[in-house]
Parts: sequence; structure tokens; C-alpha cells
Amino acid sequence: MQQQYSNTYESVVRTQVVSGQDQKPLNLGLTDVEGAKAVARRLFDTYDRDRNGQIDNVEVVPMIVDVYKSFNRIFSPARGDIDSFYKVLDRNQDGKITYQDLEDLCIRYLTNQTPTNLRASEAPRQSGIQQPSQTVTSSYRRTQY
Repeated sequence: MQQQYSNTYESVVRTQVVSGQDQKPLNLGLTDVEGAKAVARRLFDTYDRDRNGQIDNVEVVPMIVDVYKSFNRIFSPARGDIDSFYKVLDRNQDGKITYQDLEDLCIRYLTNQTPTNLRASEAPRQSGIQQPSQTVTSSYRRTQY
């Protein structure tokens, strides 16, 4: 059984799902952003079994069981366990676990970076728009009479 998990680990580290079932090899580790995104994609594709774009309460149960299996533990989650795990994975608290939620989680914990900071730095800068100046010019000063 241990061999099964190390094979899964190797496939997550060394491959990235590009589109559907297509895979391309990566020379990335787990601690860079692209590697973290590859882990998120693999996790999401593994557990979103009905392919509806989100992991629901039923699909999160095998995820919990697999986590415990990786520690050689047999665990049957109760309703409270499922709800707690779901809340941890639902990063934006919208009631759905989406790929974006898993990507944010993987980036945060595998790279020690905040995903929102990454998105802000990746956003294209708008040209021609300047921030208002904080200084007061003479044309705005009140004239005393």
C-alpha cells in the first residue's frame, strides 16, 4: 500500500494536467507556485468525480479518508468532521470547494506565499491612470480676502 502512495506522490510532483487527460512533465518542485498549482489541479481532478467544477460534501469524504490512510489510519468521518474539513478547504467561504480554493490552499501552504498577493502582482497595470497627488497645490488653496 505504501508503494501506491509514493506512486501518487511522484505523479503529482512530476506531471501537470494541462487539458482533460493530457499531461506534460514538469521540472518543478512542490514549493514553487507552478508546482503548487499542479498539486491543486491533480487533487481537484481526483476528487471532483462528477466533474461539476466543485467538490461537494459527498466528494470530500474520500479526501478525508485518503488523508488518514496516508498516515496508516482507518477513519470514518462523522458529519462534524466533514463540515470542519469542508470549511478548511472552502478558502473564500462561499459554500463551495472550487479549483481556486484548492489552488489558494496549495500555494499558501506549499510555497508560503499569499495567493492574493500573487494575483495582485500578476495583474496587468493600467497605463495612463495616475494616482491623485497627496500634495495640495496653490490653485486649490483658499484665497483670503
